[in-house]
Amino acid sequence: MALFKRRPVDAPDTTGAAAAFGVGMQVVVRLDRSRYPDSMIEDPVGVITAPGELVGSALYAPVVGREAIWVVHFEEPFWGLDGSGPHESARVSQRSLELAPQS
Repeated sequence: MALFKRRPVDAPDTTGAAAAFGVGMQVVVRLDRSRYPDSMIEDPVGVITAPGELVGSALYAPVVGREAIWVVHFEEPFWGLDGSGPHESARVSQRSLELAPQS
């Protein structure tokens, strides 16, 4: 299982601050695997249901400085890399979000 995937050079950037996020958008939450590099848990997919705060805590990603936090409700209950869960929703920092691929 590859942890990183190459994006074609001409593809639009769909991560973090470069992407425009908002309520109703389907997103993939890219988990911080630094402490769990061998985890086979897939990154959860969900829908942004509310804006969070500019400062505060987020699930599975430390917040550095002032960054946007979004409330994401998952398509199916999500078990954390640390075994916590199941989680139906989470507050997630914008830099951990990526727009979900179009089906």
